[in-house]
Amino acid sequence: MTVRELIELLEQQPADMRVVVDGYEQGYDDVSPQQISIVGIVLNAGAHHWEGQHGNPADLPVTHRADVTTVDALVLSRTSN
Repeated sequence: MTVRELIELLEQQPADMRVVVDGYEQGYDDVSPQQISIVGIVLNAGAHHWEGQHGNPADLPVTHRADVTTVDALVLSRTSN
């Protein structure tokens, strides 16, 4: 999803609708501006079903880091109590 696609989706919703992300085990957490960041990711790096589809370049073996291209991504992080 791109920022443009996200904006278009959000514009279809009521302006006062709450925005949440899924919780660690269950439930939902609120999103706040402090939880939004831009990070470099490696596309399609997840090798296992429990991993996210994309990965953190720092998690790759050192020998593979020079061989990948990273892209910037807007990340909505979760903060559970």
